[in-house]
Amino acid sequence: MSTKKTKTEPKYDVTLETLETAPHRALAFLRAVGTSRAIRAAMFGRGYTAEDHREGWKYLHTCAGFIEEADELTEEPSIREAIEELDAWDEPAFRIVRATLERRFPEQAAFVMNGLKPATGAAAVLSVERLLDRLDALERSPERKASRTEDEAALATLRQRGIDDAKRKRMRELVSTAKSVVPLVQVDPQAVAQEDAARREALNNLYAWYREWTEVARATIKRRDYLIRLGLASRRAPSDGKDTVAPDAGGVADPVES
Repeated sequence: MSTKKTKTEPKYDVTLETLETAPHRALAFLRAVGTSRAIRAAMFGRGYTAEDHREGWKYLHTCAGFIEEADELTEEPSIREAIEELDAWDEPAFRIVRATLERRFPEQAAFVMNGLKPATGAAAVLSVERLLDRLDALERSPERKASRTEDEAALATLRQRGIDDAKRKRMRELVSTAKSVVPLVQVDPQAVAQEDAARREALNNLYAWYREWTEVARATIKRRDYLIRLGLASRRAPSDGKDTVAPDAGGVADPVES
């Protein structure tokens, strides 16, 4: 009767900050080995196998919180939909506001559009909110009492362009929804501690994998461009004309051989 032992990686006495660099560095290494025949051939010559490659990706996925089942992810659809609608609305709306006000109401254009431009994704929530705030200021800000007549005329023209009170109200509601937070279930401190421990173990496993194979790569591969692709060297600085080998967890960078 045979039993299959679960692989246990050695524990390294390094800081969490060092472990946190492993995913980024491992990704560069995995990508280089996976996309370069020459690098792959050199590593295979040292015993690196497809199984080792899959192991690196497995550890990386674990560190990234990769979940295979989509239904395990919790997301509030209304928040996502609000962001998508705001993102789709902001670019044409900003164009209309800018074009209309710059020609007809330059002072109002300068006030409303100063430093303002459409954004992408979640950033659109803030850009739309700022636009709405400034249009509200045209309508009722005490500081703009002296220009109220022109401000109201500017808003009346924007209503003709489709940016009316109903549309502004709708966008304001979407901003509020997009900025809301879905209530969470009560957090179990013990569960949080277990998650933190599991994440550190995952980072350690990836770090152990990365440490072994990058040391093998350093000893095997001498071409500068290959080391750069692997994330084990940085490009030449104009001052000294030398590439630098990326240091390991406790080492100092060494020059790459020419």
